[in-house]
Amino acid sequence: MSSYFFRVEHDLLRSEAFKSLGGSAVKVYLVLGLYSDFGTDWAYPSVRTIARQAGLSRQTVLTAIDQLVEAGLLATTKSVGRSTAYRLMRPAPARPPRTSQSRKTTGNPATDPISFLVSENTGQKSLVDDQDSGPEAGPLAVQNARASGLGSGPKRETSPRENTTTSIPLAGTPFRVTATGLEAAVSDLQEVFRTLGITERIASQLLERYREPDLARILLNALYLREQGKLRNGAGYVRTAMEEGYDLLPQVASRLESRRRELLAIQEQTRMALERARAQQLQEEEQTAIQYVLERLRPEELEELVEQALKTLPDGIARRNPTLSNPFVRAKVYELACGEPSA
Repeated sequence: MSSYFFRVEHDLLRSEAFKSLGGSAVKVYLVLGLYSDFGTDWAYPSVRTIARQAGLSRQTVLTAIDQLVEAGLLATTKSVGRSTAYRLMRPAPARPPRTSQSRKTTGNPATDPISFLVSENTGQKSLVDDQDSGPEAGPLAVQNARASGLGSGPKRETSPRENTTTSIPLAGTPFRVTATGLEAAVSDLQEVFRTLGITERIASQLLERYREPDLARILLNALYLREQGKLRNGAGYVRTAMEEGYDLLPQVASRLESRRRELLAIQEQTRMALERARAQQLQEEEQTAIQYVLERLRPEELEELVEQALKTLPDGIARRNPTLSNPFVRAKVYELACGEPSA
């Protein structure tokens, strides 16, 4: 299995903010890095976990967190009923300059199309010939893999978060598909207007008269017809289609529905992953609490509580394993030690 690691940039180590930190703050920073998500730099360990891993007291950890925040090396957020989330602040990476090879255009909007079809030269995806496409393997896939607890070493404590995947891109277009339709900004529409050779004056008239989602549907039709060589007058088609209330072409509607189903599948996978993460977090917190209590009982107290627990448990459970390695026995001893009512 691959070992756990996280990035610490040289610029950060050379910074005055990092040099001014005390040893406890550095230890807390390293522990947060151990539990952080590789792609987002967010971490969700409890203060108790940080203290245990760093060998520090709870108050020392809280003081160290304040120092890191004040130094600009850490950001925190706290929601009601949820664990505190920590984000390691890093220097922004330098963006490589765009080259002429990144996107070859002619400078003429009418001849620089947004392609719906697979191009042998560019590899662009098609709106209708993209049957093998599925949910993109990006941050979501990485997040789900981490939430599943794969790998060795300390596990990152997860905090329940709401699903933020509300839309996915429609390949070959500037639009995004939502659970109920299309997501289209004015800038997206203007890009397609230019592609179709529609003048700014006509585009402004269309934007003033019609809603963006309605225009987006007709523009998708126009792009498809243009790729098929069946669109002679882009502005005329869009105007007529809006006035007559044209429906989506079957090929375009089919692709939209396919992407919508993919989005719903992603949202369901994310929801299930969050539920598993919540359940795992609750279980880990419960086991930590049980271990904490058991370690502080005197041997004679522990032995007496085990005997009481065995008497209250069903015979089959108690007879199979009448020791603290039995999770039912451990849980019952914990209830008795804390004075909680027996189930």
